Amino acid sequence: MSMANRILLWVLAALLIAGVSWYTVWFFNNYERQVREERVEVSPQAKRNRFLAAEYYLKALGYQAESFQARDLVSNLPPTGDALLLRQIQPNLTDEQLYTLNDWVEAGGVVIVAPQYFSRSDESDEKNGRQDSRERFLADLGVQMYASDIENTEVDTSALEKSAVEDSASGDVADNSAAEESDDSGYLQISLQVAGETDLIMATVRSDRYLVDTDNWATERIGSEIGDHYLKFNSGLGSVVVLSDLDLLTNDRIGKLDHAYLLSRIVGDSRKVWLQYSIDMLPLPQLLWQRMPFLVSALVVVLLLMGWRLFFYTGPRLFLMHQQRRNLLEHIDATAQYAWRIDKGYSLFESNRRALELAWRKRHPGLNSMDNSQRAEWIGEKTGMAGQAVARSLYHAIDKDQDFIKASLVLQQLASGLKQRELR
Repeated sequence: MSMANRILLWVLAALLIAGVSWYTVWFFNNYERQVREERVEVSPQAKRNRFLAAEYYLKALGYQAESFQARDLVSNLPPTGDALLLRQIQPNLTDEQLYTLNDWVEAGGVVIVAPQYFSRSDESDEKNGRQDSRERFLADLGVQMYASDIENTEVDTSALEKSAVEDSASGDVADNSAAEESDDSGYLQISLQVAGETDLIMATVRSDRYLVDTDNWATERIGSEIGDHYLKFNSGLGSVVVLSDLDLLTNDRIGKLDHAYLLSRIVGDSRKVWLQYSIDMLPLPQLLWQRMPFLVSALVVVLLLMGWRLFFYTGPRLFLMHQQRRNLLEHIDATAQYAWRIDKGYSLFESNRRALELAWRKRHPGLNSMDNSQRAEWIGEKTGMAGQAVARSLYHAIDKDQDFIKASLVLQQLASGLKQRELR
């Protein structure tokens, strides 16, 4: 390359860099970045997951957080050191399941839960252990939930209990029935003092229920004039936090007052926070992958290998790149050669001579009353062939190749003689 061309290229490159730099400076001097918020409809994910906002908040704080749905929770507990927010504890836990959950908490797990059933104040229900039979995990801690008697009015605890159960088993309409109201008429504001904080933490809970620590085992408690709404039990390296309701952590209410901050204080130094948003059964493919990942992986590999195997031929390949397509006669000839090669010539010969005999008998009905030898003599006279040759070709067994060729020639002459008679 000549020196002049090199100088020209360097000048063009310098001009290009200068132009890009000038445009960049001009763009940032004349335009500013603006953030615009637009309110949109609630996403299907938020409708399905009532703790989605809590998950995003924890992730923004640096926690590992994940929402999930499960019915049999005890058989798939997360690693110790994690926090577990339960929408509903599996009812009627067996002794083995209860021991497994307690061991997980003692090893460092944190459980956040709210009771789903109200306790009865009469002695008959207390003796029967109505709540104990359904929520044994909370019953072992001595936690009971009662309906509050507000302004000395009689409260129907059965209706409240039915509402609580529907909140845990139905969709988001039931979950957020009270939270969607414009005011906080169904909620009671409480305050709590946290170590290291000068200001009180404010939160709202449902005013139609409260907790009772029957054994006084709680290390922390927060309540109101009605009763307790927050109980914390230390067990080994872990803890169990019992709330009167979980509405303060749902999508509609976690942004109010200090609900989000309270959640961060509860999870503490947990490695990861798991939020159970549904107790519905997982879809079958997802359940199979969760229970038997190796079997599903092996099945997928087998299907892939079967599909890959379909692309291969089972016999020798015939390359017809430089050959023309066969016509009908070539196909017939190739079929005959193949049939002869696999020893099907004799069966073809048998079918041909049966067809010829039947054609002669249809053409001359008088042959039906004759036996084979008489019929062969009569056909030989009409075609000019010896009767023995006709009989050997139509009725005798053919074993040798020479006899097969001779019999085939006789059959051709019989077919020609029959065709000539039809033309007459």
